[in-house]
This record gives sequence, structure tokens and C-alpha cells, in this order.
Amino acid sequence: MARRRLPIFDDLWRRHESLYIEVFSLALEVLSGKASVVGDEDAISESLCPILSRVCFDLGQNGRGEVRVPIWERPIQPVLDEELTGGKKRKRPDFTCSCYNRFASGPDEYKIPFHIECKLLGNPTSPAWVLNKNYVIEGMKRFDCPEHEYGKRAPSGMMIGYIISLTPDDIVIQINGYKQRHLADFPDITFAWNSGHVHQTKQSIRRQHVAPAEFHLTHIWADLRHNYG
Repeated sequence: MARRRLPIFDDLWRRHESLYIEVFSLALEVLSGKASVVGDEDAISESLCPILSRVCFDLGQNGRGEVRVPIWERPIQPVLDEELTGGKKRKRPDFTCSCYNRFASGPDEYKIPFHIECKLLGNPTSPAWVLNKNYVIEGMKRFDCPEHEYGKRAPSGMMIGYIISLTPDDIVIQINGYKQRHLADFPDITFAWNSGHVHQTKQSIRRQHVAPAEFHLTHIWADLRHNYG
């Protein structure tokens, strides 16, 4: 009998990434179908938690095996002694979905987090709170920022945008404008819009401050203009 070929980490990660892109896409479809969505990005992300639990349960019941529920607001955990901060508060991605690499050669390769950051998209909510600028500076930039290190040790991560006003096309133009000023090395975001409420695209990035340098950032935007407020 031929010996079964063990999957390499890249294959393991691709399945992990694909699973949680599916999980969040399904959950955001449910969110977009709710009668009303209210609150800031933290409140919306919290309201997504029960939906994510239901989606993971349903996928497991339909033969997908154990689908772990994404963890909301978990601090980035130190893996090596040199990452200790003396107990100081650590940065918190909005959601974490960890992949366990049973083929790891050491503890730093064993538990790899898939980080998800969520932001509102649309018109500014105040002169000082510019949503589309925040998406770039307080969101995308955190995946290549030594103070946050979102996606550290991971080949990819994800941004979620909750659209509450403006057209998606106008938002893309503004996002790319802020990106050119603050993240010039990142490629522009482009979407192929469909008729639904949930849209997806991906960037290939070469990071300067967080390893690994080669990184993919998936963007999933949920159009909530019809049920927000």
C-alpha cells in the first residue's frame, strides 16, 4: 500500500484560510439579512459572535468536522520569552482563528493565528472620526506595524468592512486615496461587485515590518446601508 503523503503547512493554511473566509462570508450574509443593525464597529462585531457560533455549528453538523468558533477580542499571545511585555496590555485583533500546525518543528510554528480586523465604512461620523481613513490607518496598517504585528507568523489575514453609508465605488476610491498616502507599498483595492450584500477581494503584499514578508490580505465588505441605524 502506498504511504499517504503528509500535507505541508502551506496546504494546511490554505484550507484554514478558506474555511474562515467561508465562515465570515456566511455570517455576514446573515448579518445583512437582519431587520436592524446598530452601534459602532465593536457593537456590530459583538453581534456577529452568536451568528459565527451558529455558522460553525451548522458547518460541523453538515460534515465539515470540528469548526472552531472565532475568538472575539483576544490579545495577541506571546510565544517566545523575548515577546514578553511584563504583563502590559497587548494589542487585540477583532477576531482570531488559530491554525494548529502538527508538523511544526518548534512552538513558534505550532499555533499560527489568522487575524481579522473589522471597521465601519462610509461617511465620517464626526470631523475627527473619518471611517474610510481609519480602515487604512487603524486597520490595514496594523498588518505591517511593529506596534500591532497583526498576522505575525501567518501567510495571510483579513479585513472586514461594515458599509453603513456611501456607495461601495466611492468608498474604494477614498480607501485607495488614503492608502496611497499612508501605505504606498500596498497595491490598490479592486472589487468585482456582484448583486449581493457581501463582496470579497484580496491583496498580495510585501511587508516591511512584520514577518513573513509575503502576505495576503483578504477584504470582505458587508453592505449594511439598508438595515443600519
